[in-house]
Amino acid sequence: MSHLPTAVFDYLSEHWPAHLARTQTFLRQPSVSAQNRGVRETADLLRGWLNERGARVEYFGRPSHPIVYAEWDVGAPKTLLVYGMYDVQPVDDQVWTTPPFAAEIWDHPAGGQSLVARGACNSKGPLMAFLHVIEAYRAAGGLPVNIKWTIEGEEEIGSLELPRFYESHRDRLRADAAFEPFWGQEYAGARPHLILGTKGVLGLEFISRSAAWGGPREVVHSSVGSWVASPAWRLVQALNTLVDESQELAVNGIPPLGEISDSDDDLLRAMAGDFNVQATLERLGTTRFKRDLPPFHLLRQIQFAPVLNINGLKSGYLGEGSHTIIPTEARALCDLRMAPGMQVAPTLRALREHLDRHGYPDIEILMDSGYPAARTPLEAPVVQAMIAAYRALGHEPTIQPIEASATPYYLYSDVLGLDFVWGGLGSAGGSHGPDEWCSLSGLRDLARGSAAFLSTFAAAPA
Repeated sequence: MSHLPTAVFDYLSEHWPAHLARTQTFLRQPSVSAQNRGVRETADLLRGWLNERGARVEYFGRPSHPIVYAEWDVGAPKTLLVYGMYDVQPVDDQVWTTPPFAAEIWDHPAGGQSLVARGACNSKGPLMAFLHVIEAYRAAGGLPVNIKWTIEGEEEIGSLELPRFYESHRDRLRADAAFEPFWGQEYAGARPHLILGTKGVLGLEFISRSAAWGGPREVVHSSVGSWVASPAWRLVQALNTLVDESQELAVNGIPPLGEISDSDDDLLRAMAGDFNVQATLERLGTTRFKRDLPPFHLLRQIQFAPVLNINGLKSGYLGEGSHTIIPTEARALCDLRMAPGMQVAPTLRALREHLDRHGYPDIEILMDSGYPAARTPLEAPVVQAMIAAYRALGHEPTIQPIEASATPYYLYSDVLGLDFVWGGLGSAGGSHGPDEWCSLSGLRDLARGSAAFLSTFAAAPA
């Protein structure tokens, strides 16, 4: 089709070896935001590459975890605001086949020939693919749209500075629409997904400490457990009141499902026709779902049900061997995935009131981050441009109402009033886990898909 940027595709193909090598360099640079490991160094590396490609680049936010803002004003009629992130999750004690920051290439069982590294999937791989798309367009005649690119280094710890940046720079971030390039295929050759929104998230910590209710003032021998209560047991008992036997939230004020429209259900029914239960279980590495439900209801749950996850529990002695004690405090690090329609303050208040009603007013709740879900309409021009790009490349997309993961797209929809789209070609996986990967063919497809999208967006009616 005439609107496909064939010269850009040719450039990407010719420069693939150099682009792959640069992507490996980026993945080999650690950028673990939770541990402040290599974050500023990664930002500086990225800034140099952006400058080389003609961007005007500035830092905002915290110097240790800067927001990298890059802008190309080419005098085009349309402007696209792009989101990216360069930070990654910790590796901790995960067992990897090859070192997590070696960025080696091998035959991954899920992806075939793949780059294996922390951040390959989420989201340093997509960031590099889009950087190379910009390079290719500039070499092949120029960008078809103006681009404003905000790339943060705190997404994995709750996007702490990004809201302040967006709220205080509304005029500077003015655009026609917003976009994040990301993998759209579960495996090579699969129908790509186009996602119309994401859940919100609360980062929470529940803390039980010895107090008037009981528990020791100092660590004591566990033999007195018949007399002295344990903060660890109290925390477990309090957390257990928050969910039912299926581990689904059972808190007054938190709905079992978020806001769902008739059109959402129509999209879910279309998805259900292609949903492979067994393949999904295998991909997730589990033997069964929490509840045995038909595909339509499984899809409804994953996209529209809020869920409270316990990420880690910490109390007392966690070393080798036996150390028989009653601890003085216990902590649970959690995240609560908020469905469309839920807001941060009412959700936090509902948790507090629930614990108070159930006799746990002493359990402390701390929130380190939080933002609501975000949605964009199917008929939005930027969404239609992405659909046109998929079709121009020979793909008919599956349109998904909500992605279960959280990204701060509310900054687009609620703060800047922009429609947005998240999508692309290519397959990747293992996000946050060991042997995180992106397929080599998928990395090339993601660049081609993003290049096609810029072309269709530029050509679409205003």
